[in-house]
Amino acid sequence: MRLDPGRLPGLLTRGALPIAVAVAVQSAGNLVFHAAVGRRLDADAYGALGTVLAAMLMLGVPLGAVQTAASALVAEHGLSRASARRTLRLVACWSVGPALAVLACAPLLRDYFHLAGLAEAVQLAPYLIIAAVVAAARGLLLGARRIGTVAVTYFVATAVRLVLGLALTVPFGVAGALAATVAAELAALLVAARPLRHPDGTGTPGALRLGAVAHAGIAVTGLFLFSTVDLLMARHHLRDGSSGAYIAAATVAKTVLAIPAGIMAAVFPRLLAGWRRPGRARVLAAGGLAVAGPALLGAAVIVALPALVLRVLYGDGYADAGALVRTLVSVAALTSLVTVLTYAALARRARTLLVPWLGAGLEVALIETWHASALQIALCSAAALVPTLLLMLLLEGRVWARTSTQLGADSVEESPSAATAA
Repeated sequence: MRLDPGRLPGLLTRGALPIAVAVAVQSAGNLVFHAAVGRRLDADAYGALGTVLAAMLMLGVPLGAVQTAASALVAEHGLSRASARRTLRLVACWSVGPALAVLACAPLLRDYFHLAGLAEAVQLAPYLIIAAVVAAARGLLLGARRIGTVAVTYFVATAVRLVLGLALTVPFGVAGALAATVAAELAALLVAARPLRHPDGTGTPGALRLGAVAHAGIAVTGLFLFSTVDLLMARHHLRDGSSGAYIAAATVAKTVLAIPAGIMAAVFPRLLAGWRRPGRARVLAAGGLAVAGPALLGAAVIVALPALVLRVLYGDGYADAGALVRTLVSVAALTSLVTVLTYAALARRARTLLVPWLGAGLEVALIETWHASALQIALCSAAALVPTLLLMLLLEGRVWARTSTQLGADSVEESPSAATAA
């Protein structure tokens, strides 16, 4: 399928809008969940909960590559009941090994993150399996253009998480809140699996390739590590209420990235199609505006009223974390530009997609050196962002700004099938 780079607004309206709305609802639900649970737990317990939830997201991030590869599979071969069953079964089998490894490491996770018991760490294992299959199911539906159904999976998961989270946190504390998160993913799977049992169309048999998943996983995982490793390290280095304040501020900041991440799913095919064609610089610029624009706008609002946002969400418990919120929200907004540039590197299968990994390494080194306070850790995160973003702008911006005649043999044009596999 050939995409005209000049039709980006129409593509966003038809393709990204339902997902963007669903992700916006999910993000709002996530804030409500954190606010409600944060009011029921003391600061240290809430810090533990936020850290494990971040670990859940980190385990699930490579699954974004599974979703991308499953979507590409359907786009190339069509959707059939046999290919859907084969894909879901294969992904479930792939996830069993990592889940068992997480289960074996549960005691280490409990001690490193200062958790109250094994029940809080053990739940990472079933979450990983369920989230993997959910990602594959959503990818199959996206490839078949069942955008509405995918959006419904987000709505249902958000509702289940809120209801069960409020019901289970009081009697079971952190473990109850985590159980609600696992149950939400299971509910999303049930919604996604139903239309896959009897697909509308027919397709030729196709197999999900581990190589295609791995290539996309490098980019996705590097981005998530770059944007989240500070949260995990803050829990390790900070004590008592400080870790809770960091989790609260980081939760507000990470929400800024949620909707742009959904829009990125619609922009990435444009980058694939626009690379090696005239006007690719405009494609990258339009993609950057579509993805980073909402992030920068949301960040501007929060930076202007951090105390009000914290008070509305968490009450007066974290009223003094205004400077922390401003720093982390600003970092999150600018990180959306790193996201666009990383996907631009993925579109042309370039080594530049490794830059976020280097940025995450720099962030770890800085935080290991300076971690006396929550604000100091946030400033380390900002210090790692600056060279990472500048390097991405230099490497990717320079290449995408070239004319077609300036591209050398090191930038061989990909075939449509290769672009689909990416």
